[in-house]
Amino acid sequence: MGISLELIAGIWIALYMLPDLLFHHMQCGAWHGADTGRRVALTFDDGPDSATRDILSELDRLAVKATFFVVVDQALRHPDWMQSIVAGGHEVGLHGNRHQSSYLQAPWQTARRLTEAARTLAAITGQPVRWYRPPWGHHNLGTWWACRRLGLRRVLWTVAPNDWKVGHSPAGIARHVVRASLPGGIVVLHDGGGNRPATVGALPMLIDGLRAGRLEPGRVSDLEEEGSSLKWLWKWWEARFSLHWAIDRIPSGEGNPPILRVGRIHYRGPRLHLGGATLEPGDPFAEIHFDNSVLAQFSGAGGQGIIAYRAVGRALDDLVAFLDREPKYRGVKVAGGITILDAGQAIDRLGFVRVPVTGFRRWTMWAYLVLLKALYHREGWRTLRRMRHLRPVLLVVSIGSLRRRFASQRRPHSSDKASG
Repeated sequence: MGISLELIAGIWIALYMLPDLLFHHMQCGAWHGADTGRRVALTFDDGPDSATRDILSELDRLAVKATFFVVVDQALRHPDWMQSIVAGGHEVGLHGNRHQSSYLQAPWQTARRLTEAARTLAAITGQPVRWYRPPWGHHNLGTWWACRRLGLRRVLWTVAPNDWKVGHSPAGIARHVVRASLPGGIVVLHDGGGNRPATVGALPMLIDGLRAGRLEPGRVSDLEEEGSSLKWLWKWWEARFSLHWAIDRIPSGEGNPPILRVGRIHYRGPRLHLGGATLEPGDPFAEIHFDNSVLAQFSGAGGQGIIAYRAVGRALDDLVAFLDREPKYRGVKVAGGITILDAGQAIDRLGFVRVPVTGFRRWTMWAYLVLLKALYHREGWRTLRRMRHLRPVLLVVSIGSLRRRFASQRRPHSSDKASG
């Protein structure tokens, strides 16, 4: 009696497809960074190899420590580069004994090879292995089982600029990293698998861009661990949203963490007359987004309304300066965003006009914003009882009105070299 195709498919799903869906694509049980600080982990895969020395030199020049997920076979071939990684204060994680997908291995082979690789890497560095990243992120059931048995923490990524692809420019890699990075994020780059001039060239731009946005690159161990899986999933989605819609982070003129982000979209709503500017459906529109991790610092604090009002006022000044100097926003005359929090007279003093949100969009935006506040407010889900009666409202203001309002307090602004 032969084995049925249904049985073969079931075994394949149980051993490969389901583990990879859960532990790779959904990153269940992986180690995630929290957004409580202003740090981003910079990680490098596939080395040590020909580009490692140049990358180490750039990191040293820029005063950045990183985490290197090394291939054991490569580490044995290049012990001098491994010594340079460790001596430079960088962190070493495991990327396997060879750069081979777990799709091409039986689960028991994966478990055995991972055990051997961890033992060998610990002997090379003289330190126990803490972090593991599978090649390409691929998992089978043996990957998960071996990590649990060995006490390895699986580290994947939130930002992947695909620096290994031929034709990707240093500026494009840097722009991708700066746009997608949020506090607690993990960036994956490559120092192995071939020559990496684009990666080496991108490092100064992306590190300057991160720092302009008040994010400091470092090692995985420099991040605090995120305890909320729901909050991590939200950040994972938010990073991809920022990339898809090309959302820019606005550097603070005073060197503070940026509160606002902005993207260029086409306006959807009724015709409006705002401070000498007319906004028609389909016109270019600067859509404002809050940096939720920064805004959360105001929740629950004494005098939070005054503190938040002043911070938003300074951020709007930064917004005007950013829109004025960025060619991408040329022709945009109106800015705004949707909120469920109507701050009364504060909104009027800042020059915004309220536009009701109607139809299906009203309820989807309400659910979206309620979830957002529950995740980031200090009181968490307890805020829901106070928010069920609130309704989304679109706040809009003409750029000219903002420019006139903040002209008297205009300050020099730092430029974001990698955000354009």
